[in-house]
Amino acid sequence: MKNMLRRLAEATYVALIAGLATAGAISEKPVFYLLAVVLTLPFGAAALLAIYGAYAALSGIGRIWAPVTRPDGSEAGWLGTGSATVNVILLAAAALADVVLLERVLRSRRLARSHR
Repeated sequence: MKNMLRRLAEATYVALIAGLATAGAISEKPVFYLLAVVLTLPFGAAALLAIYGAYAALSGIGRIWAPVTRPDGSEAGWLGTGSATVNVILLAAAALADVVLLERVLRSRRLARSHR
């Protein structure tokens, strides 16, 4: 039962982070992204760097086939959609990495206690 509740909490955590990232993507407000990054530390910092790198790569590669700006100077729809999707994936992956790290820390503590 205890293990099942922990799994539920872990799944809820990942879903919460994915939800915050999705809210940031839909509303285009950075506060949701920032909250997701803070809640996923330490892997949130790596996700933030990856988000900036992915945006640069997406716009650089995509520029080969399509313009990255509209005639009015705003961002092209394909770039906004693509970068928002990458943001959600990277932040959800950071939350999942946090869960894996927590599992490993808990397992090593259990092993250390059992060897005493």
